[in-house]
Amino acid sequence: MTRTQKWTKREAKAESRFFTHNGPYNQAPNGVKKDGSGKGNWGKPGDEIEDLIDAGEIPPVFHKERRGSNSQSHENRFETVQRTQK
Repeated sequence: MTRTQKWTKREAKAESRFFTHNGPYNQAPNGVKKDGSGKGNWGKPGDEIEDLIDAGEIPPVFHKERRGSNSQSHENRFETVQRTQK
């Protein structure tokens, strides 16, 4: 009996279920659901610090405001540099 082309043709191996049945198409399936918030939406590690600051149990150490730049002194420096270059 002669072999037909159907039996001699080698097809590519199918992708595993790990890649075809988990998550959106063309995305790595090893990402963590809810970005680490976990089962029952408990939250990420470190979220409890925000709650403690809001409750007043710890001082707001993590929320330091940015210092404003001293633009007036910068303008004076640039003026003196430009004068000396001429």
